[in-house]
Amino acid sequence: MDIFSKNKFLVRIIFILLFLNIISTGYLWFQKREKPDDRQPKKERENSMRALKDKLNLTREQEMAIVSLRQDFVQREESVTQMIKSQRDSMNVVMFHSDSDTSMLKRIAKRVADNEFQLELLRIEQAQKFKGICTPEQLREFQHLVINIRDILQPPNQPQIQPQNQPRNQPQNPPQNPPRKKKE
Repeated sequence: MDIFSKNKFLVRIIFILLFLNIISTGYLWFQKREKPDDRQPKKERENSMRALKDKLNLTREQEMAIVSLRQDFVQREESVTQMIKSQRDSMNVVMFHSDSDTSMLKRIAKRVADNEFQLELLRIEQAQKFKGICTPEQLREFQHLVINIRDILQPPNQPQIQPQNQPRNQPQNPPQNPPRKKKE
């Protein structure tokens, strides 16, 4: 105990540093438990659903059906995406192993491609169900929303993609021909 009585200043500094260490560790642990990344996608989904409801004038029943459809899709998509990730990881392990087997790599690549195809089928199924929920007017408005979002998210160096129902060679808004003058 003689050390503590002689160096009171050092003992106080040690206790202050120990206290700060405990506080900062507790703060970091609390922040890690909160997982803000998990809350952000939910908030974005709520905002996108609210915007969709406002733009399409959805009824309460339509809104609930779309929320249910979206939750089902996300759950199924997540499981397939996780499977694809795991298969790609195993493919990378085999690919860079010294005794890699090409036929095994091709089988794994085929499974990845099949699961990617399953994802696309899920998207098609979701679109079909969505079409069954919305009215024709709402579907037209939704198509305009999708095109606008696509144009906003498209990189500036990429050419504009024409809508499916428009011929490729014609501009979306053809120029009006000025009236011709009569020859006298």
